[in-house]
Amino acid sequence: MGTKIQELDTTALKASAEICACSQVRKAARVITQLYDRCLQPTGLRMTQHTVLVMIAISEQETVMHLAEKLAMDRSALARALKPLENQGLVTVDAGSDRRTRVVRLTEQGKQALIDAHPYWLQAQKQIIAQFGEQQTHTLLAELKKVESLEHTI
Repeated sequence: MGTKIQELDTTALKASAEICACSQVRKAARVITQLYDRCLQPTGLRMTQHTVLVMIAISEQETVMHLAEKLAMDRSALARALKPLENQGLVTVDAGSDRRTRVVRLTEQGKQALIDAHPYWLQAQKQIIAQFGEQQTHTLLAELKKVESLEHTI
């Protein structure tokens, strides 16, 4: 009852890896995140945390479910991301209008963290623009916005 083991076609895998939209976008995202993380390092925030804080600040108060949707994140992943921010006193997560909802708010300390982080974020943004040019960066952002629309087609 032996099962035949097929040979792994590394040439086909290499070709697939080079054209895989998911792999290429994730790799680019990691590289860009690392750049922003380096710039934000003096603030103690990582770019992933900064993004969450910005979205909370824009929303003023938001349920975890709606915040997760806006960030295109799984609710449990967002809950894990909020824990350290809550422990640092940057956000509060309180019961919502019913037992199933949780409401996230930025604290005064969280607002100050965003104010303090903004010049470092700008530094990273300027590095991206310097590398790719303003028009190319604008085009990239527009194309990435189109990618977000995939969420509604799947």
